[in-house]
Amino acid sequence: MMSLEKILEQLAVKEVRGRTDRFVSDIQYDSRQVQEGDAFVAIRGYRTDGHRFLSQAYQQGARVFFVEEAQELPDATMVVVRDTRATLAKIASIFFNEPARKLKVVGITGTNGKTTTAYLIHSILQAAHWKPGLISTIRTFDGKEWQEAERTTPESVDIQRLLARMVRSGARSCVMEVSSHALVLHRVDEIPFLAAVFTNLSRDHLDFHGTVEEYFRAKLRLFKNLTEHQYAIVNLDDPYGQRVIEATSGEIFTYSMHIPRATVAYLSHQIFPGGMEIRLRIPEGEIQLETSLVGKFNIYNVMAAVTTAVALGIQSSFIGKGIRQLQRVPGRCEVFNLPGGATAYVDYAHTPDALVNILKAVWETQPRNLIVVFGAGGDRDPGKRPMMGKAAEDFADVIILTNDNPRSEDPGKIIEDILEGIYEREKVTVIPDRREAIWKALQMAGKHDAVVIAGKGHETYQIIGNRSFPFDDRQVVKEFIQSKQRRDSAEKT
Repeated sequence: MMSLEKILEQLAVKEVRGRTDRFVSDIQYDSRQVQEGDAFVAIRGYRTDGHRFLSQAYQQGARVFFVEEAQELPDATMVVVRDTRATLAKIASIFFNEPARKLKVVGITGTNGKTTTAYLIHSILQAAHWKPGLISTIRTFDGKEWQEAERTTPESVDIQRLLARMVRSGARSCVMEVSSHALVLHRVDEIPFLAAVFTNLSRDHLDFHGTVEEYFRAKLRLFKNLTEHQYAIVNLDDPYGQRVIEATSGEIFTYSMHIPRATVAYLSHQIFPGGMEIRLRIPEGEIQLETSLVGKFNIYNVMAAVTTAVALGIQSSFIGKGIRQLQRVPGRCEVFNLPGGATAYVDYAHTPDALVNILKAVWETQPRNLIVVFGAGGDRDPGKRPMMGKAAEDFADVIILTNDNPRSEDPGKIIEDILEGIYEREKVTVIPDRREAIWKALQMAGKHDAVVIAGKGHETYQIIGNRSFPFDDRQVVKEFIQSKQRRDSAEKT
């Protein structure tokens, strides 16, 4: 419980209509979640407007409302503000007693690599006894319990609630993925990041941002807010890296595979069964790391994590232990050994660059044939679809096009868009049913072949129309393996 007057003391408001001698028991932006005594914040969204649901929130017990336009409701207090979405972040921080200021928070942004980098940094902080929480695309960890995540970066009040749980559980730090949507929509406004990591930038989310430049400007917000007492960790090999450096006041730490002057510089790596050994130069000398992750893109993720640890002053022994202890990241290049000697990889790659990265990493293992199964999301940037088709054509011997999350779009039109980028159509088989497409690819795979199943990774659902159906690429692969093992066992007997 917190008094409304205490909240208002720290808030810029345009007008207050009604009593202020009230107490608020929780903050809600979804009218369906309101309980008696909660305050309701009316957010103007892209599909609906929270002001339409003031009466519903009132009927469920709300008497305090934060709005941009007041309505008359009996015995209600209307707090009128300029921007309810920005205000939500401020209210949430006040209500939960500014939990972010009690934690060392690391934020990671970029098109690709955010999740793996977040898991790597989290593992390093665990090894260094920093007691870290985690907010990622896949799962959240409040210091005691793991939960499945609903989106990359939650709404501001959900973040503050989670950070408060971390503080109560004894966490001392937090690692957080920060999406471009979150930065534009004020979800992380009240978080003083100790360190911010820029992984890379390529085409994505243009359905929301409009242009790549606007997408980059959204990412840049994270770094423009840093002071000289905070750290900016930047990938020097990315074309946008220098612009990040020029825009931030934070202390700069860099990493690179090609530029020796970087804070953390690549020296060499060696692939071995089950992972890689990576040798890097860090300020105190050389460090050799063992990781179960594979592929050049994961070398970048490891370097991002190592550079962050260097910025935070973590000893190299803890860095090595943390990298080594992370065995896998759900839905990120997950490896399955198939009966008969083939290998399947399930990966979240859903942008052209990400698809190139996973296909190139698997191609470098020199499979006899490389088979790729993928589609593209509906109601999202259609311009990247031909580019994904081209990426598949460049590396794969066999391409099976299927549905991803078509949402409200015609699945056939999505596949046609992908086909526009593929010249060698003889490589392509179209199987819209994703389960059937995966099984077909696995059945085709012979000894020493590789199958890459891309696009959904950790997701446990498929969105068709306006409905969400249970679906998990990894589970489909496991079902195939079990079926093949039973069949082989029956033939032997």
